[in-house]
Amino acid sequence: MKKALDSYTGSLVHLGMKNEETIMNLNETIYTHNYLLGKDVYVDGKHRVKDITFRDYLVETNLIYGPEIEDVINIAVVWEVIEEDQYVKQIYNHDTGEIYFDESEEMTDEVDDFISSILMYANLEQTIG
Repeated sequence: MKKALDSYTGSLVHLGMKNEETIMNLNETIYTHNYLLGKDVYVDGKHRVKDITFRDYLVETNLIYGPEIEDVINIAVVWEVIEEDQYVKQIYNHDTGEIYFDESEEMTDEVDDFISSILMYANLEQTIG
C-alpha cells in the first residue's frame, strides 16, 4: 500500500520529535537505487548471501511495482536507535515522498527479511549511502 509522505517531511537527517510521553530521535539515510544489500539464500542446503540492489529488493517484496519502478532513484530509510538497537521506521522515495514501508503496517515475512537486510548490510549510520 502506498500513501503520501505525511509525518516525515523535508530533508530529515536528524529530527527530535517530542510527544507528551516520549522523545523520538529519528535519523534518515539516503541510498541510490543501485546500492547493494545482502539477501539470505540457500543453495544446495547451504546458506549464502546474494548481492541485490535496494530497488530490486523493493520489487521482490512487492513494496514497489508497475511502471514507476524505473523512476525510483533515491530511497530514504528513516530509523531510530532504542537502547543500542536500530529500528527501521519508514522507507520512502526521497524524490517523490511516496512511502513504501511504514512500521505501523502489517509486515510479511519477505518484508521482514528485507528490513533485516537493511539492518545488517546498509550501514545506516552513514548520512548519505
